Amino acid sequence: MVHSGAPLARGPSMSPHLAKLWNSLQASLSFRPVLFVTLGITLGMVLPALDQSWPAMGRQLRGFWLSTYLPTTPDSSRDVLIGMAAALVTVMAVAASMTMVTVQLASTQYTPRLLARFMADHGTQRMLGAYLLTVVYLLLLLGVMGTPSEDPQGTSIPVLSLGVALLLTLFCLVLLPYFLHHAARSVEASSIIASIGREIIRELEQLNVDEVLELSTPLPSPAEEEATVITTRETGYVQLVDYARLLEALPRGVHTVRLDVRTGDFLFPGLPLLSLWPQVSLSERQRRRLHAALAVGHTRTTQQDVLYGVRQLVDMALKALSPAINDVTTAVMVVNELGAVGRAVAGRGRLGQGWWMRRCDGVTLLRPGFGLIPFLQDAFGEIPLAAASQPRVILRIMEVLAEIASVEQDPAMRVALVQTGRAVYEAARLANQRERDVRLIEERWSELQKRATTPSTLPCETVH
Repeated sequence: MVHSGAPLARGPSMSPHLAKLWNSLQASLSFRPVLFVTLGITLGMVLPALDQSWPAMGRQLRGFWLSTYLPTTPDSSRDVLIGMAAALVTVMAVAASMTMVTVQLASTQYTPRLLARFMADHGTQRMLGAYLLTVVYLLLLLGVMGTPSEDPQGTSIPVLSLGVALLLTLFCLVLLPYFLHHAARSVEASSIIASIGREIIRELEQLNVDEVLELSTPLPSPAEEEATVITTRETGYVQLVDYARLLEALPRGVHTVRLDVRTGDFLFPGLPLLSLWPQVSLSERQRRRLHAALAVGHTRTTQQDVLYGVRQLVDMALKALSPAINDVTTAVMVVNELGAVGRAVAGRGRLGQGWWMRRCDGVTLLRPGFGLIPFLQDAFGEIPLAAASQPRVILRIMEVLAEIASVEQDPAMRVALVQTGRAVYEAARLANQRERDVRLIEERWSELQKRATTPSTLPCETVH
């Protein structure tokens, strides 16, 4: 299947290593709270200075309705600030404990692969940041409050600063019910599954398949043709690949570059990383520039790695089907989401065999293809084996494959779906099923073959 496309643009972009650092910061539980703390320190320095520079502003604010709830003496002001800070610290400690419990429950109930997702939750980060901002601001404000001996009339009380402190404290208290609701929702299987599915489809939309040529067979290996092979130097997972930067780093005379790894592959030193045609002599600086086009880390991420999102869903289903959990409903929900993702993958019009090819200014870039076949292998390779004794899951997998086949026009896609259905059917036959369940599974298998059979496809009996 060949699709022509436009040349690959070579515009300025963030380095993969900077992008990796930025993604790590955003996924960190401490990144946004630290920003909020910085904002709290700024407010704690600026607002009291405004109160001292413009005391008339404080007298004007006394006529505002909120001033009714503000203390009027330095002693009472310090007591109120201490009380607010102590209450917020207590609530913040409870919220942090709930966050840790939520993370532990999710990793135990579903899969440890979800830990990073919970740590990167923006709602939790903002809530903790808001509490830290308010506490830091209250502590700084306490430090600038005068004593009764210094100001017996209370004329230097920072009215603006106290008003902001009261508003921030009320906001944090209002935020607590939202956080409790958010924490409870974040451990629901349906919410987790749906968020992973949306993330996978979002990454699929960024594959730029309109610029891709799919080859049915790979090019000859470097052993068969003269080529320059660049090997890996790091240990870890391929997290990001900047294809534009890779093309910019190529030496003159290179007309073809092949990426021998895909995003999500685990590397160790000595493995082939890039193959360049024809053979060229590379300096150490050129090799470093080529390596810099790829970011390697200690864990996989869903960015540019669709199959890692699929892996998370599959792990959730396997965990749910384990004897310790035995949650068939969660496994069925995972299959439903995998069906939605599978339809999106099939809609891209790629089987995922061979290589994807891009042309840019006379240079051909090859990378491992991704499409329906790799997706089906990862999505429905293990779940049927774990669910062999759970007919609900087997039946739903058959139904999902049949639903995709009924809307898919490509005969090759339908053949791939039937092949996957045959593997599921064979796994179910190996288990001891009730007669009624066996009959239902056979009906779903027949329905899948019926929906996938068209005049242009191979007969289902000949699919192996």
